[in-house]
This record gives sequence, C-alpha cells and structure tokens, in this order.
Amino acid sequence: MQTSYGQSPLGLSWSELDSYLDNQGKIILTDTLASNRADAAKNIASAFETYLTDKSTFSKKFVTSKFFSILYPADSSFRIITGQHFVNDNEYRYYGGIQYAKGGYTAFTDRSYENNEEGTNYDELRADEWQGALYYKLFDCKIKSEPYYLLLGFNGYQFFNKRKIIDVLSFDVNGQPIFGKDVFLPDSTDNGDTELRYIFTHSADVSMKLNFDPAENMIVLDHLMQMKAIYDGQGETSVPDGSYEGFKYKKGKWQHVSVLAQKSLDNIEVKPILNGDREINIFGKNKGK
Repeated sequence: MQTSYGQSPLGLSWSELDSYLDNQGKIILTDTLASNRADAAKNIASAFETYLTDKSTFSKKFVTSKFFSILYPADSSFRIITGQHFVNDNEYRYYGGIQYAKGGYTAFTDRSYENNEEGTNYDELRADEWQGALYYKLFDCKIKSEPYYLLLGFNGYQFFNKRKIIDVLSFDVNGQPIFGKDVFLPDSTDNGDTELRYIFTHSADVSMKLNFDPAENMIVLDHLMQMKAIYDGQGETSVPDGSYEGFKYKKGKWQHVSVLAQKSLDNIEVKPILNGDREINIFGKNKGK
C-alpha cells in the first residue's frame, strides 16, 4: 500500500486502515532513516484526521496497530490517542488527538520540544500548544460538578534526561480541549506559584515511578533530588532519592503530599503497554530488556 508522505490513503476499510497504521508505526520504531520516521509520523497524523472525524469510526478498535496509546474516560465520551516519534538522540516528537463519541476529531500540535523551560507548568494550553507526551493513565475527576481528567505521561525529551508528566485535560464551552488546570493544592513545604501541570525531569539512566495507588487513592511518585551531571554533556539532572511524594484526591482537587511513609510500591510500577506477541512495545523497546 503506497501513499505520498504526509497524506493518508483514501477509501480504506477499517481493517485496511488498521494495517496501514501498523506499517507506519513499525517504520517509526525501527527505520534507521530519520526522514522515513518523520514521514511515517506525518502519515499517521494525516490518517487520524482523515478517518477519525467520522462518528462511525469511534466504536472501531485498533486491532493490529499497537504503536500508540488509547485512553478512554469512564463514560467513553471520547478517546485520547498519543504516539511517540524518535527524531534523534536529543529530540522526540509526539502526535495524536482526541476523537469524540458524538463525532469529530481534534488534532494536537506538539510544542514540547520548543518549550524546555518550566514556565509551561503555569499556562493553560490549547491543542496547538500541546506539551507532547505518550499518556499511559487517565483518571476521571470532577470539581463543582464540572468534569476534568488527570493524565500521566512520558516524554523521551533528551538522550541524557527523560520526563514524566502530570497534566490536566478539560473542555471549554465549545467542547475544545484545554490542558492545564488549577486543581493542585500545595503542601506546606512548597514554594512558588501553584502549578497547572507537573513536569519531572530525571536522568535517563534511572527509572522514575509515577502512577496511581488505588489503596491510598493517591498519585505516588519518586521524590527527585538534584545532582551534578553523571555524564559529560548532561548538565544538572535529578535522580530518585529513595523517598516518595504524592498527590491525594480530595473534593475535586489534588493535594500535594511532599513526604510519604516508606513502603513497598512494587505493585504500582508502570508497565509499558506491550504489543501482543511482537518483540517491541509502544516505547520502541525490546521485550524482556
């Protein structure tokens, strides 16, 4: 199946589209030429905009193509689709959007590679200002009877440093997505303005826990400490210090808890979404490695 780069093939059945997206996803994850990977990412984005605007496709499942994340709220009123595109050792791009059960699709424009400063933590952002991420968890929340959604995500960021993200999704009166929301309550030890999202940068040679602990009704994450560069060219970085912090859901908001009691958190370790019997997952890693 051939198509011009940056354009999606027309007239495909859903199963044919699924296979096409699977093929493009494999190119993104395995092709050694950066230009081919970039073209494949554009093809997927174009296919989403062409086919997902059709209301009838909302009920369709992606069976073959497992190279992107798909998350639904409890009422299945929409699904948020995100994928990762490796550009080079120091740059990752993200693609995706929101498909609505009532019909329509809003595409995201990744701006995360343009905004490396923490100032983006304090801004409400539209779909064309999206701080790109591969989302792996979505939580239904509500404040003053208004629904919103907490998102946990990963951003490959740079060769030496990676990022985990807590973002907030809501919709304006016209049904358009807004990222970032004033739903975080500071701990007594916190300094500075209240953040609308959290972006945690950590050294690439360590993992960072960030997930939901249902027993505690809390987002639990590694507490990071700053340290000097581990490798030449890395710059200042952060690593887990062995303690944990969290965000506890209370009356529609998330209360920051800067220090949690020590306990085993193995049961909330993030597990990559594996692609069936294939040898790679959506993060582009080999199984078992």
